[in-house]
Amino acid sequence: MLSDREREKLSEIERSLSGEDPKLAETLAGAPWPSRARHHHVRTVLMVVAALLAVVALVLGHMTGAIACALVAGWTWGARQRRTTPGIHRSRATD
Repeated sequence: MLSDREREKLSEIERSLSGEDPKLAETLAGAPWPSRARHHHVRTVLMVVAALLAVVALVLGHMTGAIACALVAGWTWGARQRRTTPGIHRSRATD
């Protein structure tokens, strides 16, 4: 979140840009932002790949690799759950 001072400064920059180069300002205003659905799919793929690598590493006897991949899969699952479960929010320390 931006503070009121930061929002005012951003608005000032936007107004300045609109005055100096209206075509660029129009182009930037219409630029698409990455969708949350895309991020959700990326996290899901990362989670599945990390889980599969953990199983393969475990079967091959690489305990450290299995643990590392399992940790990545768990972290990804947690990040995915935090984004999709209502009422679960990130702490201020991670913002």
